[in-house]
Amino acid sequence: MHLGGLMRRLVPPGSLVLFLLFLAGIWLTMSPFVMATQPSGQHWIASTINNVTVGSLLIVVSLLGILAYMAFALRDLIREAQAKQEADQETASS
Repeated sequence: MHLGGLMRRLVPPGSLVLFLLFLAGIWLTMSPFVMATQPSGQHWIASTINNVTVGSLLIVVSLLGILAYMAFALRDLIREAQAKQEADQETASS
């Protein structure tokens, strides 16, 4: 399947990177509690606040990137279907 000379991929590399960033964000958010660096039952220490903040930002940014990619892919599919439909109508009318 070709579109404008570029080959479509089932899973594009950009989406893979965004998914890996999402997983890294989940790990950063959970790591202070999983690795027991955060003392149990006490206020969060500075490193825990940092890990949770950076991890949350990674999660949000990667999810926004994935959603944007999906929206643009859907837009391209709709445009391609419309172009094909117009081409079919032109060939049928001539």
